[in-house]
Amino acid sequence: MTRKLLFLNGIAIIFAVYHHSIYWAVTAINYWGDRFISSATPELLSIPNVFSLFLRITDQIAGSAVPAFLFVSGFLYSFSLDRQTIRQSYRLIQKRILYLLFPYIVWSTATVVFRAIEGRSYTVVELIRVYLLGEADAPFYYVPLIIQMIILSPFLFKAVKKYPVVILPIAFVIQALSSIPWYFKVLEITPLQSLNFLNFFKSSYLISHLVWFLIGMVFFIYRQKIIAFLKKYLWGFLLLIAFTFFIGQLEIQQLMNVSGNNWINSQASIVTRFFYSLLILAFAVFWENNAWVSRIEFIGARSYGIYLSHILTIEICARLIYHILPFILGQTVIFLGILVFLGVSIPLLIMYVSRITPLKTIYSYLWG
Repeated sequence: MTRKLLFLNGIAIIFAVYHHSIYWAVTAINYWGDRFISSATPELLSIPNVFSLFLRITDQIAGSAVPAFLFVSGFLYSFSLDRQTIRQSYRLIQKRILYLLFPYIVWSTATVVFRAIEGRSYTVVELIRVYLLGEADAPFYYVPLIIQMIILSPFLFKAVKKYPVVILPIAFVIQALSSIPWYFKVLEITPLQSLNFLNFFKSSYLISHLVWFLIGMVFFIYRQKIIAFLKKYLWGFLLLIAFTFFIGQLEIQQLMNVSGNNWINSQASIVTRFFYSLLILAFAVFWENNAWVSRIEFIGARSYGIYLSHILTIEICARLIYHILPFILGQTVIFLGILVFLGVSIPLLIMYVSRITPLKTIYSYLWG
């Protein structure tokens, strides 16, 4: 099972790099058209065609990256906490949090310095938020989020072990409630005052993402029963995945039509979030070994360092392409492929160099 989780981590980090690379692909189409000749226009992204569907379908799947990370963490922490006392659990948790914090501080600082070189200035309050809330760049929210879950994990594990049938449905309902304000925002609807309580649910990543950490815990405790059940009803489960995926695409298309937006990030959609849960379970249960598994596992074992460093990497690479090879900007698939390859391989290369140079003494502080 450990190898499957490493593989899932590897797939997840590739998905994360791809998902964040799509931002630069859309930027190229919408704002960098003067740098290349292409038939792609902003309007094409909101009209169903091969090009727009490719971006939306692949982005919808790649958006499962953070949910997959949380699922794997929930499983692994359950394994570590099983048969541990609360005191023993928090000794382990303390070490794990330090392991996460040092690289997070290093790469948050690197991002702040990069933005400062660009001309951005930070107030003291903004700097505090950078480190406490993960606001150095959008994906950094994941680190404070997972630390919160780790701190709560001994109590969550005991609750899930005792009341799984109660805890998981409640978590799904809370997640659905956290999605509703997103629909209001996309559709530019002012909600009734009686619905203001929903702002509480949207204000915390912990509330909206906890369900995937809990699913990982439930999967650890009841994995044999879950695997047996899903294998027994394999085709029904696969049809459910396909159905939720299709409904998710229809939903996004309708939201685009009504709102007039030419691109919508569907990660906060109720349907898409449920699709992520099903997709992660499918990977964990059904994926079998193949020739690529060991390579993906290698990447998965280094996913945390790649996650923290890939944002700056793909941004710098995208800007270099803009200035040096602008014709690539109009070849969206090639542009995305280059960004994903470099977004994974450059951090891996720097990790390798760190291991064979005097930097190896601080390797864990840089990469975890």
